[in-house]
Amino acid sequence: MYKKFVQLILNNNSKSIDQLFTYGVPDALADAVEIGKRVKVNFGNNKHMIDALIVSIDCSCQIPEHKIKTIIDVLDDVPVVSEEMIKLIFWIRERYICKYSDAIRLLIPAAIKYEHNIVVKAKEINNISLSDKEKELYNFIKDNPLELKNLKKHYTYNDIFTVIDNLKDKDAIEIISKDKLKGKEAYEKYVSLIEDKNINEYDINKTKNQVNVINYLKENKLVNIKKLSEDLGISPSVINNLIKKDILKEEYILYQIEEKNVIKNELKLNEEQKNACESIISSDNKVFLLHGVTGSGKTEVYMNIIEHYINENKQSIMLVPEISLTAQTIDRFEKRFGNKIAVFHSKLSKKEKLIQWTKVHNKEVDVVIGARSAVFSPIKDLGAIIIDEEHEDSYISSTSPKYNTIEVAIKMAHNLNSKVVLGSATPSINTYYMAQKGQIEIIELKNRVNNQMPDMKIIDMSSELDKGNNTLISEELYESMKKTLFNKEQAILFLNKRGYSGFVTCKKCGHVVKCDRCDVSMTYHIKGNMLKCHYCGRTKRMMYECPKCGSKKIEQFSAGTQHVERLVKQLFPNAVTERMDVDSMTDRDCYENIYRRFKNGSIDILIGTQMLAKGFDFPNVTTVGVLVADAILNLPFYNASEKTFQLITQVSGRAGRGSKTGNVFIQTYEPNNFIINAAKNNNYELFINEELKLRKEFAFPPFINIINICLISKNEDLVIKTANEKYEEIKEAVKDMVKERSLLLYRPIPHSIYKINDEYRINLFIKASRSKMAELKKILRSVYMDKDIEYIKVSININTDTV
Repeated sequence: MYKKFVQLILNNNSKSIDQLFTYGVPDALADAVEIGKRVKVNFGNNKHMIDALIVSIDCSCQIPEHKIKTIIDVLDDVPVVSEEMIKLIFWIRERYICKYSDAIRLLIPAAIKYEHNIVVKAKEINNISLSDKEKELYNFIKDNPLELKNLKKHYTYNDIFTVIDNLKDKDAIEIISKDKLKGKEAYEKYVSLIEDKNINEYDINKTKNQVNVINYLKENKLVNIKKLSEDLGISPSVINNLIKKDILKEEYILYQIEEKNVIKNELKLNEEQKNACESIISSDNKVFLLHGVTGSGKTEVYMNIIEHYINENKQSIMLVPEISLTAQTIDRFEKRFGNKIAVFHSKLSKKEKLIQWTKVHNKEVDVVIGARSAVFSPIKDLGAIIIDEEHEDSYISSTSPKYNTIEVAIKMAHNLNSKVVLGSATPSINTYYMAQKGQIEIIELKNRVNNQMPDMKIIDMSSELDKGNNTLISEELYESMKKTLFNKEQAILFLNKRGYSGFVTCKKCGHVVKCDRCDVSMTYHIKGNMLKCHYCGRTKRMMYECPKCGSKKIEQFSAGTQHVERLVKQLFPNAVTERMDVDSMTDRDCYENIYRRFKNGSIDILIGTQMLAKGFDFPNVTTVGVLVADAILNLPFYNASEKTFQLITQVSGRAGRGSKTGNVFIQTYEPNNFIINAAKNNNYELFINEELKLRKEFAFPPFINIINICLISKNEDLVIKTANEKYEEIKEAVKDMVKERSLLLYRPIPHSIYKINDEYRINLFIKASRSKMAELKKILRSVYMDKDIEYIKVSININTDTV
């Protein structure tokens, strides 16, 4: 009966159907099916219409043919997902313990995700025998095609899908996807005159708006309908009426961006940069760590590598950690590569994303620039994936699947025979550890391109208290900012304060209360007046005297960026001060507006969180203040020391990037702290070697894996009960691994933010050796992913950086 069979992934989020399904291919569609195309099928006993992705094609099948359903329609003219990326879908599902549908969602833009409804259209029939029900349904659509949802309103019998199948088999109807009827989402709508003639010759009412449209198009020929409406101040309905009267014709044209001036070889590479480029291009290795100090010219190295692959007719991907950096990167890349770039980030609309996706898919661009999701761009011939500031947490997805962009890029490099360049002045411990083991080739840039590293000074804030200064700005920082403003230069103040991550500290001696078992700071909880460890669940009573020095100045740290903004405006009322954090970035243009204004000197003082540490290049910044280094150091995360070193180093690197000397003030209650001093001295090797020793001693990544399973529900009793039941299931399944000490299983504890939007969250942590991960993943999938848990959402993180 069938000459071809396809295996499909259904577009459905239910865990119970998270598997491959086999369908038959009718002869009429045999030539149209290809791996990576989308199809429409019936599913379930009620033959519910659903869409699916073809992942394999075969000429034989072991399933009895009478049990196999047929595909209804092929939705695409060309594959929307390549075979290599389909392999990536399977890998993502296994690596991050997610569903097929979660992985597919990463690859296909929302705007081209076809809808469940289809259109049923009648064909001309001659001498075809139809049953009474078939005639009834056929007559509903004889003159006008109907969407299935509307057809159901007219045809009320329960066997509508059987009748549709029978009519299709008799070639009496045609099934068309809505996408095929539209198919224009990625394009801009343009209009032009069908005939250019005297205005009096047109069969119209000759209203003012109609006349204006015709006269406008006589001059401009082909015009974007949106631009036409805006320029003339008219409603689109005026234009649509002229289209219906056959006065205007419409065309859909892929959005074109204005040509940009190209400046080849904008900067001449120094010897270090040249050697880095040549090493990466000529090496047989696939993955590289470009370890360069701040201001060492890593971006120029990136652009030269990309240009090499453009000359080989290959596309490349350039990833930045935040959309706040996208504008800066686009500026530099447009000057180098003109309009041959596509941009992806979360602030684009669905249509904008589809336009960019289509340009990449059609190989109309050479470079893709964007945040982490850009790694899934539909590139057909990949040269290189470059990940700037590779240490940033934003490269780890916060929604399912909780993928790590670096891991995905490395997997793609091996699948597609391309290269990955990981760039950072402060590489993540995991990346550096892989380099130490020989899995990644290290290339060093040890010197700034045109200037010296900034002067850095540690300020003891305990001494400020003794002087009577209770503010967050030390005297020396204040004087430096005053001088900076007098010289018409700029200042940056950094405070990485999260509203929920309070820790308890002594403002006299800097002592922070830590967990004895986990060596992370304990978090204060108002309920019960308790301190709690968010890894092992251990608790302590809140204390009111410092256990180290006896001072009563022990309290929860709580100052944030808004507090600093108010203070700065009081101290420098004539300065233009702006704040950059999640709270202040309220719309899609905020990042770019702040960036442009600070770059052109319209802002004097910029205050912000870790957004400021992500590679901004402002030559006029001469003063940088890290206001409370302890706020980073004492967060209740196992990687708090790593983040402290990275953030201090990166923020400090914003100073003195031009011809002027930069000054950095690191304010802390722990001036002798090893991490803070290593950052001050820019001594990455000393820091990394000491930190790796601690990670090994306390059993943290990269030496073991940490898995966090978070259960989320609006029903507090249900989520607690379910978390404990699942814990018991896992406990029984892993008991042998626990006995042989290859796995640690902790009891469920509340999330550090227990309740958000009326949803309660319970965490379960597991530490597992790498040798047991495959076995553990099977257990976690069977417990949490094989079927839906009613009223409970499940989130699984592997080696998550935060709790």
